[in-house]
Amino acid sequence: MLSRWEIRLHGQAGAAIPITAPQALVSRWLDDPPPRRAGNATGPARLSGHDDQVRKWACGPLRSLPAEPGSNATHLALQIRTFDSRLDTKLEDTINVGTRLRLGNGEFEITAPPELAAQASWQSLRRWTGTRAWQIHFLTPTCFRRGSRTSPWPAPETLARGLTDRWRRLHPQTAPPPPAPGPASIWVSDIDGRSDVHTLTRNVRRHGTWHTEDEIISGFTGRIRYVCDNGTDNQAAAFDALIAFAAYSGAGSHTTYGFGILRPEPTWQPPTTRSPAP
Repeated sequence: MLSRWEIRLHGQAGAAIPITAPQALVSRWLDDPPPRRAGNATGPARLSGHDDQVRKWACGPLRSLPAEPGSNATHLALQIRTFDSRLDTKLEDTINVGTRLRLGNGEFEITAPPELAAQASWQSLRRWTGTRAWQIHFLTPTCFRRGSRTSPWPAPETLARGLTDRWRRLHPQTAPPPPAPGPASIWVSDIDGRSDVHTLTRNVRRHGTWHTEDEIISGFTGRIRYVCDNGTDNQAAAFDALIAFAAYSGAGSHTTYGFGILRPEPTWQPPTTRSPAP
């Protein structure tokens, strides 16, 4: 199962909270500690490792909630997305009402148990209703990495390739096929957005030693409309499934830090000149 949870917080008014602030909290709640080595044994496999290549959760964005009458406190909802139902149980068991925590330079308190906002099975993501156009609102900066380079441009083939690879690593038995080589079947019809630059400070382990490193992230924020009006039914269905997946997983790099969070929005459907499904 894929789930979206919300954690309600209240705390210091006017606190500065970077987009990356929730990552350390969620990592403490959901990631397993490093295994203890005993001879050649490394212990049982971890459910969620801090340095896993593909993480089973993502977080963000922080959503502002209406303040209580007469209160100067800030009220927030922190969204956490999980891709394994065992993490749902861990989340509910770990988070306690009244726990105090820090986000950025502000102190906050958890005011309610985790609330399930949405949930879907992996199989349900593959149910196509004939959609051939998708308007996507990229809520937080979204960047795409290839080697040592990153780009803020959510080209349809880049978006599809990254989401397919992630789905195949998380739940290979339900993943759609990778995009076919050759001319792209998905194109961009409209764009309204910008590139946002952020500095991501991370602790990185190199050669057995931890180092603090800064990475400049340039990510796209705004809306893009994708269209598949002359591709096959199978191509449109595969892209539709990937968008449904991305609504939970986020897209691009650094989704555990809150980057790449998106929301599909209604849009008009084009007249199609599609090819028959092979």
